[in-house]
Amino acid sequence: MSHPADSFSKDEGYYASMADLMAGMLFIFIIIAMVFALDVRKDRVDAVAEAEAKAEARIKAKLDVTATPLERPAKADVEIMVRARLIEEIRDFLASRGIQAEGIPREGLLRLPAGRYFAPAGAMPLAPGQTMVSHLGEALGRWLPCMSNGAPQPDSAVCQPFAEARLRTVRIEVHAEPGQQTAAEVDSLTGARAVHLLSGLLGVSPRLLDLRNDAAERLVDIRGMGAQWPLEPAPVEAKPAEPAKPAPGKGTSGKKDTGKKDIGSGAPATAEPAQPPGQTQNQARSQRIDLRFDVAVPGTEQPGQPGGLILRPTSK
Repeated sequence: MSHPADSFSKDEGYYASMADLMAGMLFIFIIIAMVFALDVRKDRVDAVAEAEAKAEARIKAKLDVTATPLERPAKADVEIMVRARLIEEIRDFLASRGIQAEGIPREGLLRLPAGRYFAPAGAMPLAPGQTMVSHLGEALGRWLPCMSNGAPQPDSAVCQPFAEARLRTVRIEVHAEPGQQTAAEVDSLTGARAVHLLSGLLGVSPRLLDLRNDAAERLVDIRGMGAQWPLEPAPVEAKPAEPAKPAPGKGTSGKKDTGKKDIGSGAPATAEPAQPPGQTQNQARSQRIDLRFDVAVPGTEQPGQPGGLILRPTSK
């Protein structure tokens, strides 16, 4: 006959073995879960690295494609050359009448220094400015009808060099430097200057606003730009130092040689208009009138771009 204490001892050992077994299984499950989590994390890290590598490869491919020079239509080169010839004609026409203009012909840009023709805070052009506007209007009225519609061409001989190109837009921009004025005051000033400039141009060439491009849009657009695009100071070329003049000795009379011209005295033969007082060189350059000539390239029309390729000036 078994003793009750022996039965209790056997049952307790059975339950203790089950508890150890469950603890061991739980420990094994935790280890498996940790290994699984580490594998998942590794897979995620590998996936992120692979995605980054693919993204870098796509960016590199795009950069390589962008860096490859695109083939420009041959017609575009013709348009650029004709536009450059137009700007050179207008620039030379103004220069022959004493109006100095800075031109970038292949960029389609012609620049006039407004600071020479307007008072620092004035909207009305000064007397030299009125002369400049008159000559500019004469030049635009002479050549713009050759490359647009809406006005009769002045002369077939004048227009023959420009027959292979068509203008899309001629933008006349009046710029200024803010200086001591607020942005709103500068915007108002350049807007008023643009109005007076347009009035002067129309006084010489009344048909300018009748000109249209091939899309039946107005060709000439004039506006005041405020101080949005200030220019950097012009680079100054280093000039060689002049040798010091020897002081007159005791045996000399101290008079200058009449056969040579004194470089340090006197005004140059063709003196430029003086820089407005109170302005730096950068401010004087920023006070300007820019004429930007856009040309359209026929035969380059595409879906979503019915006007085709338009060559616009990119210089500031």
